[in-house]
Order: sequence, then structure tokens, then C-alpha cells
Amino acid sequence: MVSTTDMLELLVVLLTMTGIVGSVGNASHKLGTVFLITFGNGSNLDSNKTPSDFNFTTNHSQQHTDSIESGNFGFVNKIAKNRSSWHIGALDHTKDDDGGYMFLVDVGNESHQPLFNYKVDNLSRGVCYEFSAYITNVVKSGAKQAKSNVRLEIRETDKNDTLITQTSTGDLPECSNMSWSKYGISFVPTSTSAALLVVSNVYETMGNDLAIDDIELRVCSDSVDQCAEQDTQESTSMFLITFGEGSSTYSNKTPSDFNFTTNHTQNLSTPTEFGHFGLVNKVPGNVGTWHNDSLDHTVNDNGGYMFLVDVGEDIHQPLFSYKIINLCIGLCYEFSAYFANVVIAGRKYAKPDVRLEVRATKEDGNLIANRSTGDIPECNNMTWSKHSISFSPTSSLVVLLMLSNVNQQNGNDLAIDDIELRVCSRNHSGFCPPS
Repeated sequence: MVSTTDMLELLVVLLTMTGIVGSVGNASHKLGTVFLITFGNGSNLDSNKTPSDFNFTTNHSQQHTDSIESGNFGFVNKIAKNRSSWHIGALDHTKDDDGGYMFLVDVGNESHQPLFNYKVDNLSRGVCYEFSAYITNVVKSGAKQAKSNVRLEIRETDKNDTLITQTSTGDLPECSNMSWSKYGISFVPTSTSAALLVVSNVYETMGNDLAIDDIELRVCSDSVDQCAEQDTQESTSMFLITFGEGSSTYSNKTPSDFNFTTNHTQNLSTPTEFGHFGLVNKVPGNVGTWHNDSLDHTVNDNGGYMFLVDVGEDIHQPLFSYKIINLCIGLCYEFSAYFANVVIAGRKYAKPDVRLEVRATKEDGNLIANRSTGDIPECNNMTWSKHSISFSPTSSLVVLLMLSNVNQQNGNDLAIDDIELRVCSRNHSGFCPPS
């Protein structure tokens, strides 16, 4: 009997012969993950693996001791005891890998850049990729040290390292428990090779300590169509919801003013009931466990509003539903938003965990893509983090959804701002309906 693997290999050969696929390496990138670096696992505190074992380079020096000094790194399976300001004993991010290692870095100064440099070949032109990693600040809350802030970059290796795209994490928050967040960037290469970089935006020696894990390059969608010339998208951003601004604490705008729906009930006073929300320009001061008077995320909008939600039960789903038409089939899009836990650190309440979904045609339509934020951490100061999902639509009409993975009433309070749909890259193409 012919195995599934044999059939796949035969299919690739046939496609290559007919010119549909350029090479076997090219074809493999259309099946999901291109690479995933988890750094392995082991019983020793320090791994004896080197960056070359994982096919990347760094300008940091590797140390195999408990003491990681400025400009140095180690592959460790827990945070060691040499720094009292660190989350001692905290573990890596990878699931189900007992003794799993992570990339622990004392960032240092500019001469130690980049932190991470991975050159990848055999990319498919016109295909949407996502480069991502889980990153955390290893310094405990209250230390008041420099916060790490890194930049993900994509550069063309065969075009004088021309920058394709970049994004920054923003300051990585100090939290009461070491909290991992995923950061990613989508891109569409115009050549078959690229360099994937992680570079620090901060060059302070007091603090500026971070851990990185589960570094991945993946294809945004398994369904990537060939390009057509009917592309009518002239702007990168398809929509951006900032919720406006004003002097009143509560906006009288409704979700319909921003073209979305929600199963939560709007309050124009205190949105502290389960299943209710308010559009507010600061966190209300009537809840003792919240970050009272904290502001929205949008830059340069005095009195800017945000979507403040007391999540409640399952019946209150979805938090957010937005129908959009006239998308280009096969084009790469990114659906994103900034989220913050409005509960102050140390309360040990249920943490919000939101799932971004993209569905075809309607809310219960075929699932195109989904991704969860993971637990949104409690921090000393209300801290915004961007979460996103990339997708290539298979029809011109999709529904963008936010749903809670947690249905508890004690805690589970969050703020959302700067909700956006954008084209992943200006170097894009796809089959687009008439404008």
C-alpha cells in the first residue's frame, strides 16, 4: 500500500515537473510551519547547545554559568538565583516539554545587536509569512529598572539588506509573575531569501533583561492563491477603530457608529456589571481593584476613548463582531488590536484570555483562522499589548470576531483599543472584486 507520505512526495514531484511549484523546498513552505525553535529540553540548568545548533547567529556571548552578564546570554530551563530582581525559578513557554530551555538575554549596549539573526531561503514570492516569538521581561514588578523593548525586522538578503517591514514590542512590562506574550510580524517576500532579526530598541545596563522562546516562521494560511492584476487596495490600513475622543468620561457613541456589534450591553455610567461595557477615556475610579484613571492606547488623542469590558458569561459572546466585504481572495491581511488587563497586580483574579477569529461570510461560517492572546497579565501599571492574526481570505466577505476563552465573573475585565485590519505588505497581490 502506498503511504500518505509517498503520495505527498509524488504530488510535489508532479507539480514541480508541470511548473506549478518551483521546488520541493518552495512547496514545503506552503504546508504550515517553516521552522519552530523551542531550544530543546534537559535536566541541566544550562544547555550546551549553541545558536548554530538552531541555525541563527547573535552578537551576544554565551555563558554557561548562573550569572548572565551584560551583553551575554544562556539557554536555561529556569531563571537562576543570581539576580534577586529576576523571576527566580520561572520556566520557559513551550508546552509539555519538561525541563524546556529558553533564550535568556542580558541585552547590554548597541554593540551587542542583533539579539537574533536567522537567514531563511526558498521562500515563495507573493506568499504571506508570519515571523513570531514569545517574549517576556524577566525582571519582577516594582524593580523600576529599564524595560526591554525589541524590534522584529525582515530584510532582503539579496538586495543589500533592504528593510521589508518591522514592528516593535513596546516596553515589556514588569509583572508579579513572569508573563509570556506573543509578538509577530507578517510579510510578503519579493525574493526567495530573507533575514529575520530581533533587535533591541533599548541600550540600558540596569534591567533590560528578557527571555525569548518558541521562535517561529509560518505561512499565514494554507490557502494561498496566485496573484491577479485586479488589486484595488491603495492603502495599507483597511480600517482602524480608535473610538474617538472627548472630554466626558463616557462616550455616547455606540458600536454601530464603528460598524461592529457585540452581545455585551452598553452602560453610559459605570460599566461594572457582568456582560456590560462602556466607551471610556479613563478607567473609572469606582472599582478598587482596577487601574483607576489609566488612559487609552491611541497616540496623540487627548481624551481618547477605549472599549472597557466586564466580560461575564458565555452568553455575552462575542465581544466584537465586524463584517467586511470586498476583500481580495488570496491576499494577506492582519487583524489586530491592543489589549490590557484593567485589574491591578496581585489580585489573583481570573485573567482575560481572548480569541481572535476570522470566519467566512457569517459568525458561524467556516473558520479561516484563529489565535488566542493567552492570559493577559495583571501588572503594576495598566500595560497595553498588541495581539494579531494573519489570514488569506477564501471569499471576499469575512467576519472578524473577538471571543472570550474565560467565562468567569471574578476579574476577567479588559480594555481594547486601536482595532485594525490592514494589508500585510504593500508588495501584495490577490484576486480582488470590482471596487
